[in-house]
Amino acid sequence: MKEFYMNEQLFNQKAGQIKFFLTDVDGVMTDSSLSFFTDEAGKTHEIKHFESLDGMGLMFLKYCGIRTGIISRGNSPTLEFWANILNMDVLYYNVADKQRALNDLQTVYHITPQETAFVGDDIIDLGVLKRVGLPLSVLNGVEETKQAALYVTQKHGGHGAVREIAEKILKARGQWKQVVQNVESGVFKLPPPQLRIVRGL
Repeated sequence: MKEFYMNEQLFNQKAGQIKFFLTDVDGVMTDSSLSFFTDEAGKTHEIKHFESLDGMGLMFLKYCGIRTGIISRGNSPTLEFWANILNMDVLYYNVADKQRALNDLQTVYHITPQETAFVGDDIIDLGVLKRVGLPLSVLNGVEETKQAALYVTQKHGGHGAVREIAEKILKARGQWKQVVQNVESGVFKLPPPQLRIVRGL
């Protein structure tokens, strides 16, 4: 299957500068499906289906010194649970203007645009994609996001696309073999999560 990144040398160069990896959720970490159920008290809950390989990919990035975070329009409490499980650094959710979240993050963590990567799939993500050093899209993204991306995954969102990107970044940085060795030998370990949550921007 054809790869869509602009060129490998440029990708490797930008991957080497990344200090913060950000991702959307619906359509990127999930397949865009939205499931709901109503409990006995009449309260409706949302169910999200995540790919475990994506989760491990995000933990591998964190292990290698790259901070991770979510910027999502969604408003599901499940995001807090998942972000904590993955030892993520920041969760922005119920965010209508994703650019404001990006600005906040870069100010708080003293991160430049060139040191930031973001994965999106829809036009709500364009403002961020056009303001980061490593813009990324999933294969199922709309045409506008794929045009804005330096790399488009071979896999669909919710089916290992984030893991694909994580491996590609770590291989470009020369860190992937060490990750494999450390997981295999049992020394792979992450610190307790310290998640910063920002709701509504």
